[in-house]
Amino acid sequence: MQTDVLKVPNEKDAPRPRSPSPSLPSAEIPSFLPPNPSAGYEAREQAMKVKFRKFWMSSLAEGFKEDLEEIRKEPNLGPSKLALLIDSLAVGADIFTSSASASGTDMNEVDVIMGE
Repeated sequence: MQTDVLKVPNEKDAPRPRSPSPSLPSAEIPSFLPPNPSAGYEAREQAMKVKFRKFWMSSLAEGFKEDLEEIRKEPNLGPSKLALLIDSLAVGADIFTSSASASGTDMNEVDVIMGE
């Protein structure tokens, strides 16, 4: 004999009404692009890069004078290897940023180093 059991829903089994999630606070994300890129801005950036590269190379030549003198005496240092050495040393200047910071201030690493 089979008896049908009537199932009475209790509170635990009842689906809960969904409440909307609270809205997230908006966070302003700063732009990584330079502010108002214009012809004057581009020219200033390029001039600053050239000026900083000269400063960087003269600092390296002064700081590593003895080491560079030893390298210069190498018998197999030809024009192509010398150009590669110079280019490799100059790449170090690219580590420093010359564009405005994301916080919107006009100061950047190159300006600080160059005292501008």
